[in-house]
Amino acid sequence: MSDKKETPKIGEKRKDSNQPLILPGIHRYQFFTNLKDRGWTINLDRVALFGIVAAMLSVVIKPLLRWNPATIYCYECRACYATQDRCPVGITLQAELVVAARVLDYDRFIRNGGLKCIRCGNCQSYCVQYLPLPEMFSVMQQETRRAMVNGVIPKDILRRALSQGLVGKEYIDDVAKTVA
Repeated sequence: MSDKKETPKIGEKRKDSNQPLILPGIHRYQFFTNLKDRGWTINLDRVALFGIVAAMLSVVIKPLLRWNPATIYCYECRACYATQDRCPVGITLQAELVVAARVLDYDRFIRNGGLKCIRCGNCQSYCVQYLPLPEMFSVMQQETRRAMVNGVIPKDILRRALSQGLVGKEYIDDVAKTVA
């Protein structure tokens, strides 16, 4: 017979004495083939993967539940920023409104002038994805109105929006009533 060592079968762990030598007496452990706590790392990988999937699902499911699914398709190319000169109410960051509508971030929506939008559609012609921006902003405006009535939005955010002129005439009565 031959003096060759038998090669380990697939899935079979190497023994510590069979590990390649780095320095005399020191064996190199190969992370993916011979860790004694491999079971723990598999479980940690699963937990991390579950967290990633849960975060992605929340980004997808939240707009679906709020009847604003078009926000999912915005990949934030910022092409709608070209309407800065053509927006009649002076909203400069329309993509920020879309992102706020996607994740239901009332503070971000109000800070960027979402309650000032009159849904004229000037920004829609610049959208690379041809998204219905006025409809998306309208849905988020209604959600923001409901959140104001229910007391979800802090009053200091609404006070700041009033003082900075970030509330349009359509919503100014609701905001004033909530702040008072």
